[in-house]
Amino acid sequence: GGLEQTLDEGKQKGITMDDDHSVLVRDTKTGQLRLVTEKQMFIPGPHEKVEEVRELVRLAEHEAMIIKDKDSNFDFKYGSGEKGTSESRSFFLPPYAEVVSLRWSRGPRREVRDLLIDRIDCRAQFMAFEFNSRTKDNVDLVIEGVLFWEIADLPLMVRTTGDMTGDICQHTRSQFIRHVARVDLKEFMEDINSISSKVHSED
Repeated sequence: GGLEQTLDEGKQKGITMDDDHSVLVRDTKTGQLRLVTEKQMFIPGPHEKVEEVRELVRLAEHEAMIIKDKDSNFDFKYGSGEKGTSESRSFFLPPYAEVVSLRWSRGPRREVRDLLIDRIDCRAQFMAFEFNSRTKDNVDLVIEGVLFWEIADLPLMVRTTGDMTGDICQHTRSQFIRHVARVDLKEFMEDINSISSKVHSED
């Protein structure tokens, strides 16, 4: 009509929402975000803008995920076990929240720290390691091995280290260097199992 005008948002499409999809909506007057999860054909109202369609996050039984809210508090989601609930096994990412990515080291010497982890595997795992060490009689050795490890307390791990795989390997390396430096090559070859046991028990 003569006194009517269209909104700045223009024509917007309706979005079909189901069990696997939600809509993040911004109020253009206040700037606030809200997450709409009800199953419906969502039609944006006046002064509303759809920022994105979010898919339901599903965690496998062995997976965990860390969510950081707008106040930088961590919420730990688990796929199963005593800590996992139906709300944590599958969820929509709330407004103003983000998935925390862990940056771990990779490679046998853990020289490159570029492995980004979003979904944390809580199963027992193994990783190979390699480093140089020197015996008491000045023989340079390249020690290779395999570490078996498992995350027992995820919140404690996040508070304690920013590079779990790198820290595990560095602790192992320092302990091996200390014990190998106390024996000569002959003793090392004869007693490698005892040295490995000491490294494991003392660290």
